[in-house]
Amino acid sequence: MIRNRKIFILFLCLLCFAVYFNSLNSNFILDDNPLIVSNYIIKSFKLFPLILKGNMAEYAALISRPFNKMYRPLQLLSYAIDYKIWKLNPLGFHIINVVLHLFNCILIYYLLLIIFNNIQLSRIVSIIFLVHPIHTSVVSYISSRADLLVYFFMLLSMISFVKFIKKRKNLYYAISLLFALFALCSRENSLTLFIFLALLLSVTKAKKSDYLYILPFLLLSLLYLLLRFLIFGQTAIAMHYSLMPFFFRIVNFLNIIPRYLFLLTIPLNLHIFRTTPFITHLLDRNMVLVMLLVLLLVFIFTRFRKNKIILFGALWFLIGMMPVFATLDNYYELNEAMMAESWLYIPCMGFFVVFIHIILEKMSKKIGIMLIVSSIIFYSFLTWVNNAYWKNEDVFYKNILENSPERNYLRINLINFYLACGAYEKASTEIKKFSLYYPDTPYPYYVWGNYYLAVGQIDKAIDSFNKVLTINKNFYIAHYYLSVCYAKLGQLEKAIYSALECFKINPYYLDDLIGLGDLYVKTGQLGEAKKYYYKALEINADEKLIKERLKNAK
Repeated sequence: MIRNRKIFILFLCLLCFAVYFNSLNSNFILDDNPLIVSNYIIKSFKLFPLILKGNMAEYAALISRPFNKMYRPLQLLSYAIDYKIWKLNPLGFHIINVVLHLFNCILIYYLLLIIFNNIQLSRIVSIIFLVHPIHTSVVSYISSRADLLVYFFMLLSMISFVKFIKKRKNLYYAISLLFALFALCSRENSLTLFIFLALLLSVTKAKKSDYLYILPFLLLSLLYLLLRFLIFGQTAIAMHYSLMPFFFRIVNFLNIIPRYLFLLTIPLNLHIFRTTPFITHLLDRNMVLVMLLVLLLVFIFTRFRKNKIILFGALWFLIGMMPVFATLDNYYELNEAMMAESWLYIPCMGFFVVFIHIILEKMSKKIGIMLIVSSIIFYSFLTWVNNAYWKNEDVFYKNILENSPERNYLRINLINFYLACGAYEKASTEIKKFSLYYPDTPYPYYVWGNYYLAVGQIDKAIDSFNKVLTINKNFYIAHYYLSVCYAKLGQLEKAIYSALECFKINPYYLDDLIGLGDLYVKTGQLGEAKKYYYKALEINADEKLIKERLKNAK
């Protein structure tokens, strides 16, 4: 038995790297650039305490939704370890993502095995989970590592918890709590862990008193929420300020679920940004879909109430989808509900359990095997194809343009890509579209400022960056680019003032520190120049250009 398990795990390893091999040569893309390439925190362990203090997006210069704060210190820590080993070689970061996905597949296999003792079900579900193309937006996209990490620690916590219930060894319980803490530090959807533990108890025929062991996990989640409120204040919970009426939030949640189920069954036309129109009144034609889903759920929970595998799979899927219920209107200004494919990474196992169980139990062996094998081959092929969309920014953004709605917050990344490539006319067109949909935010002015700076219209760039600061005076990058603009005009005093304003808000922004050093060199203040060069060197000790500047400043 043990030998067979080892052979199966070896098979999973080979299959995983075969399916995701073509993702390993992909470049950094989208949020990888601010989170990794230009993120000063991951390049210096001295700055690690900053990871524990606040919103990950703020330090990485990401677009941060004011009501959706990302407290994910373990994600940034994993990048810091990667950077220490690989520097800025994307290959290493991609390898770690693939390895984490492989570990999650192995853990799914073990979890299902210990709760159902069904080798066939456990193996097939773990294989389907491994090769399913819906996961390419998690595995092939380095910035989605939070999804990989949170599921890794949640599964470890669940397995340890079930072992504790079965063997009554306190060490397993302590380990389960520790992994629960790690999960909370990886991604916010780990708050559902205690509900998953209750589900596991229900299918393992545990004693009623065993449910009390879930209370410390609930307490841990409450302490985590308290920490978020201490750090972020009223914006600690990811709920849009619009506060969609509760009834219609439920309706729109039920409207999303069948669409996700369809994607899991026939995963075609996959892309990172997917939306569906909100249902705002009861006469909406999509209400038919909602009512059909309600009837399906009623049927499942009445017809299969004694089938613990189907009941487990259905409940696992619904519990895993709970974070979607809270965040579906995060982009309310689009007038559409968000549908991120990465949100299926945890819940989809429940769907696969039901799907495979029905095939194994209700179909003939020959037809069942044919259907399972063909599904594995089909999904593996689609995963290989979809990995190619993440190869580089050029390929990625072409896919985005073909499949995403006009109101797309990712358009700002497309604009920056065009500016970097020198495609200024395309950038201008995209900025105009972006400005229509986000008029009350500083970002249209920010991208216009970048555009004017790139094309040499410095006065217009200064005007745009100043408008950014009238909306958000703590937008430190706007201060930095103002400094760049003034330096180009030869107004060094204004350039130094703007750079120092940036420094006051964010004393760890590497480009600003180097810029300050350069400005002080130009004004002959070599002592001040060396001061900021040394600060830059503390953040990135491997930066050769900084060392050269220090030599020249002597």
